[in-house]
Amino acid sequence: MKKWISILGTIGLTATSTTTLIRCEKSEKPNNNKEENKPIIPTPEAQQPPENSNWKLITNKYIPRDTGWYIMIHRASTDGTWLLEKINSSKFFGNVTVDFGFPTGIIYKWELNNQPIHSQLPTINEKTGEITDWKEQKGTE
Repeated sequence: MKKWISILGTIGLTATSTTTLIRCEKSEKPNNNKEENKPIIPTPEAQQPPENSNWKLITNKYIPRDTGWYIMIHRASTDGTWLLEKINSSKFFGNVTVDFGFPTGIIYKWELNNQPIHSQLPTINEKTGEITDWKEQKGTE
């Protein structure tokens, strides 16, 4: 009889200890895949271009229809990296968020009359969206 009580006690202790190990702690947030469950994605701060730069920060998030060139830094919808888009405002204009379906990031206007070439476009960090090199060629037209 003592042997049976010992075996039952061992089984009971084993079952109790494994259930506490297996049991998972409940999350504070509900698992409903809504906005409250998604991670907060930091947005980079708009940087002022260097002094005497050919770039000008646009703060109203609206690209007017003119003959100017703009760049926009925004988050890619596919993989979340930050992109730099060159925009010809005579072709693309209006509210970029509404018209083109991606959230507006930071917008800069090219102050010269010509189209900025690749060597004049700033370099950005794809993970943070911050400009790492303005690549200024001052005074070029």
